[in-house]
Amino acid sequence: MTRDTASVFSVAGGFQVAVEPIAGATTTAVVWQVPVGTAGDPLDGGGCGESAVLAEMISRGAGNLSSREFSDSMDRLGVQRSTSSATYSITLSAVCLAESLDGLLELLSQVVLRPRLEQEALDASRELALQSLRSLQDDPQHFASIKIGEIALPAPFNRHGFGTEAGLAALTIESLRATWQRRCRPGGSMVGIAGAVDTDHVRGVLEKLLATWSGTSLEPIESAAAVRGTLHEHQASAQSHICIAFPAPKQADPESLAHRLMVRVFGGGGMSNRLFGEVREKRALCYSVGANYACGRDRGLLSIYAGSTPERAAETLACIRAELLKMADGISVEEFDRAIIGLKSGIVMGGESTSARASALVGDLFRIGRVRSLAEVVAEVEALTLAQVNNHAARVMTPSHLDAASLVVVGPSPLL
Repeated sequence: MTRDTASVFSVAGGFQVAVEPIAGATTTAVVWQVPVGTAGDPLDGGGCGESAVLAEMISRGAGNLSSREFSDSMDRLGVQRSTSSATYSITLSAVCLAESLDGLLELLSQVVLRPRLEQEALDASRELALQSLRSLQDDPQHFASIKIGEIALPAPFNRHGFGTEAGLAALTIESLRATWQRRCRPGGSMVGIAGAVDTDHVRGVLEKLLATWSGTSLEPIESAAAVRGTLHEHQASAQSHICIAFPAPKQADPESLAHRLMVRVFGGGGMSNRLFGEVREKRALCYSVGANYACGRDRGLLSIYAGSTPERAAETLACIRAELLKMADGISVEEFDRAIIGLKSGIVMGGESTSARASALVGDLFRIGRVRSLAEVVAEVEALTLAQVNNHAARVMTPSHLDAASLVVVGPSPLL
């Protein structure tokens, strides 16, 4: 498939649109974000969890279409779709055949402008949210990742989005409708469209559909510093789940790519990383271990997870810390080459998916304020050097940096 340069423009007084035609594609993907994320939810009993509930409700009817009618309209167009909520936004994702794009955009615009938000939908969506909240501890690894975010990130960006029982109980149709009217505005919203698409045609369609949309949503701002420190969540279990987190470069930081490759060598990229080899394979300290780098617009976070037994949890943590300190000595040429190949493979294979490409357009718009072509992203990886990665590792993998880590243990006891 060949690609045209992505075009970026605005409609409705601030709604950012990125369109990338891909010659040879037979589908078109749309990833539409509106600034109704969890960081802007009310606190606790005031309605904490409203973003997740709204993400579920907005697909339950829009405009003149009931929930069943809306779903049937999407199905007639052959649309695969989903909605989700995250820190800054609710995302509507959809993919369809090229000839269905106009109909899809019309339906999505109705979701944004005129969601029905009816009491029946609230009752069902609230019950689903309560079930998700109550089941969190049934998945200790997920629960540990949520708790590490709560202490490692500043408020209100440390919210997990599941809300609280009091907050979910406080939601009303009136409060949700008011929230949508206040927060779902073109200023702060954006969409990525990739695949079989004509840019000029899409621009005309969106200008017509969104002619009445106006205003700007206020962004959430930091209200309290990260708590950090150590947290133990008691759980009667034969396992201990350990999560460690450190501040990391944001997407626009020049060293974010070096950090990503370093993390891949350390604990990502399948089973060829250092953590898997040293902590699990050689020492058999845990049954699962790995690292992840979440790279955002305003901050980044390096998190490490290990699942062990209570008796071996402290030794597992000590081994992870030792491997972190070893990273300051640098990585080998072999490790570097393998990680580069893995990064490039993921980028290129992801680029074959119109959905992944539309998501990448939106991600770039939000995190760095512009879009990058697939070739540009690959070129950035190819330009990275071993010296850059090793210099970066030497600066960030220091004892003082590790001492500032956040730690969560989910299990029967704190680390022994």
